[in-house]
Amino acid sequence: MWDRKRQLIWLGVGLLFGTFSLYPLARDDAGRTDWQYFIQLEALLVLVICVMFFIYSRKQ
Repeated sequence: MWDRKRQLIWLGVGLLFGTFSLYPLARDDAGRTDWQYFIQLEALLVLVICVMFFIYSRKQ
């Protein structure tokens, strides 16, 4: 049941909601965005998504 269509939907929704929830975390007290920290958080999000894809895509 883990076909390509579901993978693309999960990837798109995960990145979209992840980006919207991580962007406020990357802002400092003055309201400026720390882009290096934001990219690190996004890379961590992509890593988690990739691990989840690997776990769910394994044949049981």
